[in-house]
Amino acid sequence: MSKSTEIVVPEDDHSLDAVELAYRTIRSNVLDGTLQPGSVLSQVSLARMLGISRTPLREALRQLASEGLVVGDFNRRLRVTELDLEDFDQIYACRIALEPMAIRSTVPLLDASRKELLDSHVDGMDAAMASVDMTGFRDHHRAFHLGLSELAGNRIQRTLADLWDHSERYRLSYLHADHAQPDVALNERLAVSQVEHRAILAAAVEGDANLCASLLIEHLQRTIEIVFEEQAQRPTPRVARVAIDTSLHTSTSER
Repeated sequence: MSKSTEIVVPEDDHSLDAVELAYRTIRSNVLDGTLQPGSVLSQVSLARMLGISRTPLREALRQLASEGLVVGDFNRRLRVTELDLEDFDQIYACRIALEPMAIRSTVPLLDASRKELLDSHVDGMDAAMASVDMTGFRDHHRAFHLGLSELAGNRIQRTLADLWDHSERYRLSYLHADHAQPDVALNERLAVSQVEHRAILAAAVEGDANLCASLLIEHLQRTIEIVFEEQAQRPTPRVARVAIDTSLHTSTSER
């Protein structure tokens, strides 16, 4: 493997078979940037680090290839897929199209305990920022967003969780590149995000599903437009722009 020579292997979990262990471990290391975009993957080294044979490893890598996280020739060499702004555009277009609908479905069903849990995740993000714990921040961030849509149905939730995981790979590289030692710009971005998270939470607590969905759309829009302006010197992603316009029109017409 190039660029990254080690992967983070979780503590042994006897409930996982070899394929699932390899799939989850490598996927996590790709998504969090431990295995960097473009890194060449040595199947021999991976099998040794995971303590498994190459047969289950190959099956795990095939699953990762179907997700677009690795590419190459299985008989020669594989590499971690490079970051691609067009892919990021499509990921956010899918989130913007699906997540507001899921929020409108979930918010009216939120009980007091779920609202308290959402609030605890926003507080958790604040605490993680204060202690420079970006892993903790990401965990609470993910749980907050997925909690807003968790009652929309299992299939929708699985799709949103997958989209979240893939979009996090881009955010870590493009927005949180200095997450180990955040600089002023990163702190400012996180602070703005927290203001938006608080507004989204307030709308959810009040049971205003349409407002909550609209604020979520604006939140996602700000993120993707920052990335495109900085990385591609253009503020308007192509597919996500269509999703934003469609979703905002739906939000406005339903108020």
